[in-house]
Amino acid sequence: MKLYPCLALAAASCLTIAPGLSRAVEPPFSFVYETQHEFFGNGDLDGDGRNDVVIVDKESGKYRLGYQTGPGTFSWVDCRPSGLKGVAGFNVGKFVARDRDGLAFASPDDNQITIVEASSPKVVGHPITVPFTEALGPSVLVAANSGAGGNRSVVNIYVGSIYNSPDPDMGSLLRNDGSEFPVISSATLPGTAVVQGNLLSLKAGQPEMICLLARGTKTDSLLVQDVSSGKVVTTGEVTGLPSGAAYAAGQFGQSPASAFIFYKPGASALLVRPVEDVSADKVQFGSGNSFDLGQPVRRIVTLTQPEGQKLLVIFGRGHSAGIFTFDGVQAPSLAQTLTTSNEFTCAASFANGFVAFSQPVGGNFSTRYDIYNLAEGKYMHGSFGSLSSLADNDNITLPDIYARIVAKQKVFSQSQMEPYTNTIPGTRISYVMEPIPGGEYLMGSPDDEKGRKPDEGPQHKVKISPFWMGRCEVTWNEYELFMYPDEEHRMRRTLPTDPAADKLADAVSHPSKPYVEMSFGMGKDGYPAIAMSLHAACKYCQWLSAKTGQFYRLPTEAEWEYAARAGTTTTYFFGNDPSKLGEYAWYEDNSDFKYQKVGTKKPSPWGLCDIYGNVVEWTLDQYSPDYYKQCVGSVLKDPWNQPTKRYPCSVRGGSWNDDASMCRSAARRGSDPAWDMQDPQLPKSQWYFSDAQWIGFRIVRPLKVPSADEMQRYWSCGVDQN
Repeated sequence: MKLYPCLALAAASCLTIAPGLSRAVEPPFSFVYETQHEFFGNGDLDGDGRNDVVIVDKESGKYRLGYQTGPGTFSWVDCRPSGLKGVAGFNVGKFVARDRDGLAFASPDDNQITIVEASSPKVVGHPITVPFTEALGPSVLVAANSGAGGNRSVVNIYVGSIYNSPDPDMGSLLRNDGSEFPVISSATLPGTAVVQGNLLSLKAGQPEMICLLARGTKTDSLLVQDVSSGKVVTTGEVTGLPSGAAYAAGQFGQSPASAFIFYKPGASALLVRPVEDVSADKVQFGSGNSFDLGQPVRRIVTLTQPEGQKLLVIFGRGHSAGIFTFDGVQAPSLAQTLTTSNEFTCAASFANGFVAFSQPVGGNFSTRYDIYNLAEGKYMHGSFGSLSSLADNDNITLPDIYARIVAKQKVFSQSQMEPYTNTIPGTRISYVMEPIPGGEYLMGSPDDEKGRKPDEGPQHKVKISPFWMGRCEVTWNEYELFMYPDEEHRMRRTLPTDPAADKLADAVSHPSKPYVEMSFGMGKDGYPAIAMSLHAACKYCQWLSAKTGQFYRLPTEAEWEYAARAGTTTTYFFGNDPSKLGEYAWYEDNSDFKYQKVGTKKPSPWGLCDIYGNVVEWTLDQYSPDYYKQCVGSVLKDPWNQPTKRYPCSVRGGSWNDDASMCRSAARRGSDPAWDMQDPQLPKSQWYFSDAQWIGFRIVRPLKVPSADEMQRYWSCGVDQN
């Protein structure tokens, strides 16, 4: 398997270590570990024979993948959505294909199950909803044997649910037919809940069994269930476990059978119960032994290594861990101690080593990885770094938004372009778009233009493709639908809407709640939205595109100036005399020191209102004072100086706070970090510019629909790309 490069939709950071001794040793089965906030699993997601790792954040339902590209070398991709929140059940297994593993998620509060195909670091798998009406509150998922119910190529799904009546806990076996997922059989489960489900090989040559912990009022139990016949049959049980127990399992020493290690997080004692015999209808456990490790155990992870399976034991609050050799009979023997300034959360083994995960002290999710390589009997610390962020990235919405836009496209030529008014689905809010014909013009200002600055030259020829542009700047009426989605959700309950579009739009990253009233008392109804970052303006365009099925973005600098000039070559579209500016614009001389309602001044010849003044408008370009020097020569078609960093980016048009010279068609300026100096957040918000109470934006819609990758580049401006 090749090392995957950084991707537009899933930027990856790589974990690299020295080559190991062998790549032959991989964990014999996928075991899912569970913490208060996360699930940790492993499996061969891309079918290359190496185990990949997955970390699931329970609260958000997002998961992070590390594809193993070589022994101990992982390529981490951006977090992805499971389609659920409040995930209580997670498992890895061949849910989607015989030659690779997929992922399954369950949320009892959402009363929903999803399956996700995760074979590619480039393409984000769409969560597939699994129909499940047999019971309520699916909370545990396990990959079940594939033979029952006629399945041969993929595994079935075992579901434990918790909201039923009169018996709350049910175990149901679903046939994985890829569409209907019919229930094969169900059985009542003991206890108040079942947790920590895994499909495990209990003895070499014997069928795998489903293993679950059943919570009781005073003690817990391990349940072993066989579903290979199509019926849920309990074949073994370990009772009397401490309440709140956890477990690990493995085949230790020379035994062909597994042993279970039970412990209560926070206690120092271990209970080991070996599997003595596995028959068609019964799993027999041995009496086992108890051991005391002398300090509180936080988590135990089984490491599969060339010389056999070992135990990684995380102690106390997670600052230290021990590597123990263990033969399944004698007391575990400490071989090595590891420490971290963070808190160890979990680990995953690979051939000749393991990757450990950790979080900041008191944190709620893993943020760091550390590679440990086995060399001469010791684990040596190798590479380390940050795990991918859990921040929203919208990577799953792009293909669907693109497909919807292409399907709804009706205008294909400039001759068909007309002004139109759109009402945002599910609301009463509308906006007007004006057609801008394609053409060629001279960008920049001549040397003798009054008020000219050096960054406006040299003039150069530019050819622009046709597009529509918003008649007015985006108002608070429009922008707050995106900024405050709860209000938009309330509106759509009583107004005509498109549920499929709503789902796409809801998945787009929305602004965080502002810490101040963002109009700063200047008015909202009919007034331009202000003080948003370039990132926020771009995400609004993505949200609006999802809602309407039409592609919207910000204009490039070249498009903005072309539209502002409206076919003229003078300082303003109405000529060179700045004394006439007050007829068309709100600026320093007439604004009363604040912005004004949009559309109250005369429009330009191309029907655009407030293209000069009122608020400065974002464009898509990185601001460079010398950029025009690179543009001299041949005619440039639709130029775009694509940003690679947050500052400075170009804004155009002048504002209510500017003099007439800054409202000229050719006038340029760049954004500045000082625009959000008053923001108390550290790091500063990516959504708001609290000190830029004069900046807004208007939208454009190009006649030609770009590719999905191009859409992503347009909508991801305003953040650092390096």
